Amino acid sequence: MHILEPHGFTTPLGRDLERAEGLVADLRALHEGRIPTPQDLVDAPLIDRWAFVTIPGTALIGHVFGHPLLGTREVLTSAIWVAAPGHGFVRTLSRYYRLGLPADETETGS
Repeated sequence: MHILEPHGFTTPLGRDLERAEGLVADLRALHEGRIPTPQDLVDAPLIDRWAFVTIPGTALIGHVFGHPLLGTREVLTSAIWVAAPGHGFVRTLSRYYRLGLPADETETGS
């Protein structure tokens, strides 16, 4: 969240603007029918044993591999903007995730 004071924002917006612009470009491509290929997603982190969860929005919990900031560990993603399990990916504000195997009911408590 960014706070807008009378003199301007209290934190820099640059990184968030770049992420939002990237999301808009990807949403536009998906809307136009350009689905990422496995080659397009080769550098996307892989999230395994994943499940959709509801925060203020929907996110994923699961074990991520190769995240550029978090490495390999259990994570809760930011809100999902596009979910395409049939195509093997989701898109959050900041990045694509490749989907591995979904979690089973014992892992999610469903």
